[in-house]
Amino acid sequence: MKFAKEIIIDRPLAEVLTLLEDPEHVKQWQPDLVSITPLSGTPGEAGAKATLAYRSDGRDFELTETVVSRDPHGQSVSTYETKGMLHTVTNHFTALDGNRTKMVSENDMQFSGAMKLMGKMLAKSLRTRAETNIENFKHFAETA
Repeated sequence: MKFAKEIIIDRPLAEVLTLLEDPEHVKQWQPDLVSITPLSGTPGEAGAKATLAYRSDGRDFELTETVVSRDPHGQSVSTYETKGMLHTVTNHFTALDGNRTKMVSENDMQFSGAMKLMGKMLAKSLRTRAETNIENFKHFAETA
């Protein structure tokens, strides 16, 4: 399942990227996040891995995050993996003017095994959750 979401953030590009890069801020726009446990590499840099623990709708689950690439000028690619699912997120940030930033988030969720069937049933919910997190980031960035 692939989808993209574009938003305009009323904040300069440099400030948006600074807010995004600090792992302590992630809980501000992902309310289901319980913890981030670094596994290897320097957090936020290409090659870094971490375990992200979530509690949502009474369920606990974990994702392994891998930072595939991070361009200091506004593009990042990360993967989020759990049994039966690989979610690749490519974020592009572009300065529109001195005070606004365009964010385009491209999402690609691939399912395998038993999750292929579950993925089809949960597709709308997974997309809504990802898009809500993007909207939450916008709100956080504009009010931080």
